[in-house]
Amino acid sequence: MVKKDSSLISEFVRISKYFGQRFDLVQAAGGNTSIKDGDRMFIKSSGYSLAEVSSKYGFSVLSNNKLIKFLKTTTNVKIDKSIEKASFDVLRRSIISGNAPSIETFTHSMLKKYTIHFHPIAGNIVSTSNNSKKIFNSIFEEEILDKIFFYIKYKTPGIALASEIMRIVNPHKESILKNKYTILFLENHGLICSSDNADDLIAYIEEIMVKLERYSKVNFKRYKITSLISEILWKNDFNDLVSYYSEDIFINSFVKSKFPAGFSKPLNPDQLLYCGESALVVNESLEKEIPRFIKKFKTYPRVIIISKSIYFISSNILKAREVEDVFKSHLYFYKLSKSHKSLSKENIKRLDSYNPQKNRLRFWFDYLK
Repeated sequence: MVKKDSSLISEFVRISKYFGQRFDLVQAAGGNTSIKDGDRMFIKSSGYSLAEVSSKYGFSVLSNNKLIKFLKTTTNVKIDKSIEKASFDVLRRSIISGNAPSIETFTHSMLKKYTIHFHPIAGNIVSTSNNSKKIFNSIFEEEILDKIFFYIKYKTPGIALASEIMRIVNPHKESILKNKYTILFLENHGLICSSDNADDLIAYIEEIMVKLERYSKVNFKRYKITSLISEILWKNDFNDLVSYYSEDIFINSFVKSKFPAGFSKPLNPDQLLYCGESALVVNESLEKEIPRFIKKFKTYPRVIIISKSIYFISSNILKAREVEDVFKSHLYFYKLSKSHKSLSKENIKRLDSYNPQKNRLRFWFDYLK
């Protein structure tokens, strides 16, 4: 990718990881993000999770004009197999670079500069209800009147959904252009949110989630802390990292009863490699203690304990779960053994400089200071 795109791609990665690390907003490889730059659209590639996207892979670049041109031909037309096949052909011909783009690419093409499609648990509690439209109307009455929010009846993801969205929003083009946000509430599916300002869009989505959580009587604060952790790490030059909240029963029961006295220095190379020299136990605030940890250890914390909740940090969710695995295995050592021999400072220092061991993490060298 050319140098001039680096800041655009960095922003794309940041937005993707912000949502991808949040279990309350995205599960598995669901959801997709996009940014438009003139005729080009950067969008998450099919088969990648949002938290997995990086500056080197996980996204495709397409010609947006080709997508819009085809989409306009489907307005008020019954979507059959021949149109679906044609839409896939257009998608392939629109690719400038990257792998197969998200199946929702056509929907992204018609919206504002930044578009995020995700599957929030609180939102889908409503969208899968028998009375979903009635509930939606009651929660977002003002936003509906202002032509910011639109309810979209269920359609198969892909060109059928994009065509239905175009049919619903087209009569309100002027209002949509004037409004700061366009929010699409998808029956049995999730939300699509769009704006010309990324930070404003993220903040607005969090406001929407508060309303939906309040209606559904759920509290997802524990998942939202992952966003706070990552944003602090990004501000301290550890870009592209994600935070993962652990709900492992064994780990949480141990942490609530015995941590931090029971689990301190690394016992073997894997614990050092995956979990770091020490966990960060937050007593004051994340904003103060993460930079303090980085200054002391010259690297980021792999394990963070906040009010008896535990978070694992890595380059993506899969890698964070590897950290969780190693951490859990070592808790068994502490539970089942009465005495422990920790690695010495000398051995820790030697392992820290031993490249073949570090290569097992594959992403290690991106974060060396």
